[in-house]
Amino acid sequence: MKKLAITLLAVLSLTACNQKKKENTSTAPKENTVQLNAETVIVNWTGYKFTNKTGVKGQFQKINVSNNKAAETKKEALNGVEFSIPVSSIFSNNGVRDAKLKSLFFGVMDHTELLSGKVTSVSENGGVIALTMNNETHDLPFTLTSQGATSYLTATVDVNTWNAQKALASIHKACEMLHTGEDGVSKTWNTVDLDVVLNFN
Repeated sequence: MKKLAITLLAVLSLTACNQKKKENTSTAPKENTVQLNAETVIVNWTGYKFTNKTGVKGQFQKINVSNNKAAETKKEALNGVEFSIPVSSIFSNNGVRDAKLKSLFFGVMDHTELLSGKVTSVSENGGVIALTMNNETHDLPFTLTSQGATSYLTATVDVNTWNAQKALASIHKACEMLHTGEDGVSKTWNTVDLDVVLNFN
């Protein structure tokens, strides 16, 4: 009986060890994951003037990214990513224009030293960003295309959705002559197109 008890204890010990090994294996990090490269995110923008909607292009030169976790797919890695963009980093290769945008557009908005947001959903071809501007947060739908390790996010921001009509009127007044086309009409459009480049490691 003593030998039988010892044998049973040995078998039970081996079984328990095997179970622990199986548990550890199942919780080990998976290989071949991808993660958004926060240092290489590029945010380009295009505003519009004149009745024929002529584009004025620029870029935000500083983007702070957080919660960029590793995941099995780029879609999963992008979902939940948070960001903040200092409006002081706006650049259009025109110092006078940039100064006006900082003070007479974003500066007129409420608490908009930063544009901030979070990716709240992602599908194969698009998703939604909860974007905060003018002290308001609204959904911004986007489209998504991929090529290799890079994805391209495009979206159109209607500043009226964020109740920024006062800021739009301010920048329009400052640029009224510059935004007057050959038809004699001065026009500053309320939409801004975004083109974002996302690289994944």
